[in-house]
Amino acid sequence: MNTKTHSIESPDSMREAYGEQVQQLFEVNIPAEMVEHLWEIYSGFQSFDQETGFNPRKLNIFYTFRDLLLFCQRIESMKAA
Repeated sequence: MNTKTHSIESPDSMREAYGEQVQQLFEVNIPAEMVEHLWEIYSGFQSFDQETGFNPRKLNIFYTFRDLLLFCQRIESMKAA
């Protein structure tokens, strides 16, 4: 992925930099595909986690998964509008 460095001059320039990164991400996969991939990744994690036992970070990992999933769904709904 091509990354650019941006000087942080204002909140607007930071939002623009984030927007460019999001655009690059969703040029590779559409949001619905990303949601499917996230479910596959999380399902694999769940299977592995059951085999290995206690994971103190399990709840944090779930919240990260949930946040990424919701983010992709919001992007998908923005594209549909």
